[in-house]
Amino acid sequence: MPASHTCPPWHMELYINETDKKFPPNIIGVRDNYPVATCSGLDEETDEANGRLIAAAPELLAACEAAVVALLEDYASHRDSEAKLNAMHLCWAARIKAVK
Repeated sequence: MPASHTCPPWHMELYINETDKKFPPNIIGVRDNYPVATCSGLDEETDEANGRLIAAAPELLAACEAAVVALLEDYASHRDSEAKLNAMHLCWAARIKAVK
């Protein structure tokens, strides 16, 4: 099934008006300049931290998918450990949450 989200990569943009007022961070799809999200919440620091995390989401999903493949290969060769199994479950759970 094709992805139903804006194609990566994404980046965060911060807008400041002529009176130096900062607007909440916007997450933009780089390929088509399509807005993915706007982060506004508690304060500027939290908004920017959330923006960085959201902008990194496509890369984090790809990392989880790669980790699951690598961990499954280790599991198939019987070189598993509790830590590897836990990592595989966490990555798989994150992937399921990210991809409906």
